[in-house]
Amino acid sequence: MAKNGYTVRADGRLQTSLIDQKTGKRIYFYGKSPKEIKQKIFEYSQKIETGALFAEVSSAWWEEAEPQLAMQSRRGYLQAKKRADSEFENIHIKDIQPKDITAYLKRLSQLYSSQKTIEKYKLVLNLIFKYAAETGEIQYNPCSVAKMPKGLNKAKRVSASEQDEKIIKSCSEQWLFPFFALYTGMRKGEILALQWKDIDFENNVVEVYKSVYHEGDKPNIKGTKTEAGTRFVPLLAPLKERLLQIEPRKAENFIFSDNGKTPLTNRRYITLFNKYKEATGISCTAHQLRHSFATIAFENDISPKVVQEILGHKQLSTTMDIYTDFRKSHIKEITNILNDKIK
Repeated sequence: MAKNGYTVRADGRLQTSLIDQKTGKRIYFYGKSPKEIKQKIFEYSQKIETGALFAEVSSAWWEEAEPQLAMQSRRGYLQAKKRADSEFENIHIKDIQPKDITAYLKRLSQLYSSQKTIEKYKLVLNLIFKYAAETGEIQYNPCSVAKMPKGLNKAKRVSASEQDEKIIKSCSEQWLFPFFALYTGMRKGEILALQWKDIDFENNVVEVYKSVYHEGDKPNIKGTKTEAGTRFVPLLAPLKERLLQIEPRKAENFIFSDNGKTPLTNRRYITLFNKYKEATGISCTAHQLRHSFATIAFENDISPKVVQEILGHKQLSTTMDIYTDFRKSHIKEITNILNDKIK
């Protein structure tokens, strides 16, 4: 039933609606009188004019993004979101300018000197503003032009020591994982997700398209970090020879597993790695072995671009950081050789 242009609901309240020009959705307004409805429409129009608060957009983004995040990322992203909320929560998001974000990052740099940490906080902030642009709250993303603070400490990408590499090469019977990491440069999670069907012994390649992540102790499988989804890593002769010694090699079985059916739990992985370290005396991490592989590739004149593809780095700059360290170390060696010659 209609009354003065309004629909009368079963509960006696009046109802009307309008189309949100930003989203195209129909918005409904209810009230006991036309005056009450007009007031609600006015308040809604004022809100549209001023835009949403940062905290409102941040919450909406998190609701959409959180289920898609791996457990490892979720905690760090939430911490960065809460920090951003405390800074901008009561400010209308369209009023936040690049200079405000630059100032925020500078204040963070006084608490955290690590460039990686500040980059993480900026990444999450960027995702929130990107979401705001996609939903029509803002016209452009101010975070895209905000400047990073200067003078931050850049994490050094350290390879394993030569001594650790020698031990690993001679101790593949002890535990295969470090040997595998050294000769492929693959990430820990990527190695743990490998099944025998992913090893192409005929063409000497390892197909990398999935990765293990742990929620608590439980292993879960997801797609790899690479944008293309799949990459191919060369199967080098020493690793191929060692793998061919293993029997059986059932296609669906996981290579690093206690039962072949499931990847290692996090606790089991840590236990095995610690036992290996105690038995061999090495001290490097799986990630350092990834950098060792890159260094071996550079020593054999493989281009940084090819190494980037093998390692699955999204940015060439990540690979170039390792390459720069490699070149610096070789300059030191050359300097020592020349100094000995000219004495």
